[in-house]
Amino acid sequence: MKLPVAIVGSFAFIAFAFVAVTGAVGVTAQDEAVHGVSVSSPVDGAASRWQRVLLPPAATPMAEQCVVVDADLYAHAAPGLRDVRLVQDGQELPYAMDVSFDTRVGDAAAPPADDRALYEPVQTIRLLPQPAAAVAGTLMGDVPDTYYNETLLSAHVPVERVRIVPAPKAEATVDLRASARMNLRQAEELRAVLTAEKPVVPFTIGANLQEPADILVRVVDHGGAPQAIVLEMRRREICYQPRSMSAVHMLLGDATALPPRYDYALRFQPSAQPLLAAMGPMSPNPAYREQQASAPVLRVSAGVRTAVMLVILLGSLAVMAFAIVELRRK
Repeated sequence: MKLPVAIVGSFAFIAFAFVAVTGAVGVTAQDEAVHGVSVSSPVDGAASRWQRVLLPPAATPMAEQCVVVDADLYAHAAPGLRDVRLVQDGQELPYAMDVSFDTRVGDAAAPPADDRALYEPVQTIRLLPQPAAAVAGTLMGDVPDTYYNETLLSAHVPVERVRIVPAPKAEATVDLRASARMNLRQAEELRAVLTAEKPVVPFTIGANLQEPADILVRVVDHGGAPQAIVLEMRRREICYQPRSMSAVHMLLGDATALPPRYDYALRFQPSAQPLLAAMGPMSPNPAYREQQASAPVLRVSAGVRTAVMLVILLGSLAVMAFAIVELRRK
């Protein structure tokens, strides 16, 4: 009787250990399931802090339409807009994201000098005359043809190009120096010469900016009159097919949200001239509820979890073998 009891006890230990490990140990983000929606899913929106109402084109409100993403949306959303959800009639509305690229090179190469992609303004930095250093408490005036300014760029907002306005006049050149400092360890710098033929220059500030960046620009002008530096990002459109005439709400501001996956996005075919809807102002979501902090979970990869289970299994088999040997000796 003791032999079956030992075997049953060993299997019970294996089962207990399996439940304990799988229940107390989480997995990494790479192993987590991606939020997918192929059919209508009810949405309460309690986890989304912000909302915007999408206003359809008046002439064709039921046609497939797109809204142009602006910097304010990036500033309030989770990185990469992974928490953005569209809701209509209480149901999640699938959407697709379209990014503008020069069709001659696509997204696999650096943009050409005559980049034909569409860009949207992120922030305009007004240029101020650079004051000269004071000598013995006396102000020396401004440095000729030199301008500067400093500003703060919100976290999560992408910047992919810099433009000077107005564009330099013929034969004029502008020496541009721009720097972006995110923290003590991360900084990016740009030095370029702008001309009438080249009034823009690529400048990527933080591919996935996790915190605000301090932006400093300095311009030395040779024959023009620069007024501002404009930070730009590639044009991005969120496209969707309404199900009814009801208002479409965009929910965002959920730091815990996973990126969605829609069948609609796989079938979506971008249009050269899409119907454009408009986005209303950012406002608090009345359905938002502060989420209770959950107990921390140990996050390990699937490989480590498998190794732990293998060790438990081998240990249990060793215990069972030892029990059998001891019983045979008796």
